[in-house]
Amino acid sequence: MPSQKFDDGSTVMGRWPGSSLYYEVQIVSFYPSTQLYTVRYKDGTELDLRDGDIKTLGSFRTKKRNSASPSRRRSRSRSRSPARARSPGRQPKRAQQASPAPVTRNSRKGDFLKVQLTPLRLEDYSVGKSNGEAEGIGKTVDYIREHLRTNVEKEDYLREPLRSNENVVKEIVRSERVLRYKRTKEQYAEKEPNNIEVLKVKPAEKIQTSEFGGRIGTLFMMLSLPPLLFYLLYQCTQKNVPLFSFYSYSALVDLWNPTVLGYFTLWILLNALFYLLPIGKVAYGVPLDNGNSLKYRINGFHSLILVAVVVGGLLYYQVNLLYVYKHLHQFAAAATLFSVVLSVYAVARSYRAPKEELSEAGKSGNFIYTFFMGRELNPRIGNFDFKYFIAIQPSVNGWVFLNFIMLLAEMNVQKLDNPSISMILVNSFQLLYVLHVLWNQEGILTSLDITHDGFGFMLALVGLVWVPIIYSLQAMYLVNHPVDLSRTVVAAIIVLNTFGYLLFRCANNQKYAFRKNPDDPKLSHLKTIPTAAGSRLIVSGLWGLVRHPNYLGDLIMAWAWCLPCGFTSILPYFYGFYLTCLLLHRVFRVEQQCNMKYGPDWQKYCQHVPYRLIPYIY
Repeated sequence: MPSQKFDDGSTVMGRWPGSSLYYEVQIVSFYPSTQLYTVRYKDGTELDLRDGDIKTLGSFRTKKRNSASPSRRRSRSRSRSPARARSPGRQPKRAQQASPAPVTRNSRKGDFLKVQLTPLRLEDYSVGKSNGEAEGIGKTVDYIREHLRTNVEKEDYLREPLRSNENVVKEIVRSERVLRYKRTKEQYAEKEPNNIEVLKVKPAEKIQTSEFGGRIGTLFMMLSLPPLLFYLLYQCTQKNVPLFSFYSYSALVDLWNPTVLGYFTLWILLNALFYLLPIGKVAYGVPLDNGNSLKYRINGFHSLILVAVVVGGLLYYQVNLLYVYKHLHQFAAAATLFSVVLSVYAVARSYRAPKEELSEAGKSGNFIYTFFMGRELNPRIGNFDFKYFIAIQPSVNGWVFLNFIMLLAEMNVQKLDNPSISMILVNSFQLLYVLHVLWNQEGILTSLDITHDGFGFMLALVGLVWVPIIYSLQAMYLVNHPVDLSRTVVAAIIVLNTFGYLLFRCANNQKYAFRKNPDDPKLSHLKTIPTAAGSRLIVSGLWGLVRHPNYLGDLIMAWAWCLPCGFTSILPYFYGFYLTCLLLHRVFRVEQQCNMKYGPDWQKYCQHVPYRLIPYIY
């Protein structure tokens, strides 16, 4: 593996991605595993560049013209003709700036091209008038393009026109969007390096809000969620028990089992090993408050395959996997204890984290609320991200693993040679959903859990206990409560789940593709509205029908998973009611964040798309 070529802290020339322009940058760090350099531009922007995109300062020293050989200069280019000298596109020498300009290399001749960008004055934008009106916003783009076009100076020995300048135009044109809702001069005129005066909007002040009812609500949830979990587990795994019966004192004592705790710890370590394997691609999360983007290993799909291989090996060597079913309550207790310990560790280490690495809840100052919501946004040890790991590996892998265990348990308890059609439907539907999520795992990096919530008791309990167990309730119920379904009912359930899955998949894929590249020709049919934040909002197609079509598809699938359990008990339908309440609350949280981010643009978007979840109803 090649070694580091440039030293940390050294000043070099770095190419701006997507163009041939090189700017003066500083080496921040080097990652041997990816062979990428993290560099910092003069405006504070940090990017990862390859070795081929970085050059030394000495390689950009422009050639000096030989004043003793005027005939040579005339023979190399026609640019000294009278017509060229009178060209209006050339700037007088006194107007040129003394600071270094970005340069680009002529790949065919090995020469250099200088691009001189003169400052853009605040007055040129026609904003901040005394009467409060902003004039000529629509002319800003044309002005910037013309201003750049007339300030490009070629060296005499170059004959090809400048083409990479268009990338600079595109970047600076985006600054025009910040003029839409701001009207005063005090909010502008922060100068950036490279002789460009970029207008910036002061970030909107974030409103401190308490979610889930604040301190009282989160305390109630911490005290009520574990008992509710064990109640549902007890009801679904027992046969013919009263609806209001619960554990006896002796049964609660039996929940502690050191052997089971050891097996569960081994399960977590196995998933952590799969998480750390250098397989799968590396993706970047959304930019943080400090401007950096964290790296994430996208290998959840590979991890699930490895878990399946391990389970297949255990079956081959005739290991009794029904041990998990027989000690399911003890495994739930071990997972709950593990989540509590992990939450205590997360909040303890968060007090050493800088303030800019805390979540919004972590800045509230209330310990109970902070413990539940999470104080540190992205707690990490090296490349091991606790929140991201818990959200993917043990939760999703545990969900699929428990469903398979319930399939084996049904065949054992009901004395069946093959699993029932109800059990097959539940396992197939939920496995399809998991495979889709893991195949599109990169989209999770933009979810509310990753970008907004800290890592605390809520996410630890959800990832280690709630998802694997509550999401497997239908399979647990069918072990002791067999259900016979007719072919017509089976076909109807399959159609319903397929419709929900297609809606869920198409909406999520479209959203992710648009976030990745809004200018993708495949998305040209979508209608959008611009925002002052610089992004666009979709107002046609699925995202023009309702504001959250992916949540609607998720809900349809959730209820389709419950239907194979019949209608003799309400217990297996808990997941449907739970997910409905969860997504309704998430709709509120997401729209609150969007309203803070987009301001009046969000209100305009809501006029275009009036329904949140269900067309013409809600």
